[in-house]
Amino acid sequence: MKKIKFVSEQLDKIANALEQFTEDKTPYLYGEVMSMEVEGFVDDFLCSVFDYLVDCEFEVKVFFAKSTKYRKNW
Repeated sequence: MKKIKFVSEQLDKIANALEQFTEDKTPYLYGEVMSMEVEGFVDDFLCSVFDYLVDCEFEVKVFFAKSTKYRKNW
């Protein structure tokens, strides 16, 4: 019985991890990109950046890994 409970708990953890992994991060990405408008970037340029990032998953990871200071240089 303990093994069944353990397996059940592990499956729950896996299911939760998969749910978080597949969660749509697009609204969050949009907010992060558009928040750079206060840094002097124009809205049209930031929309183009957002469109590019939506198509490039690896670039999104790089973008999120950088601080705001380095995102501007990106």
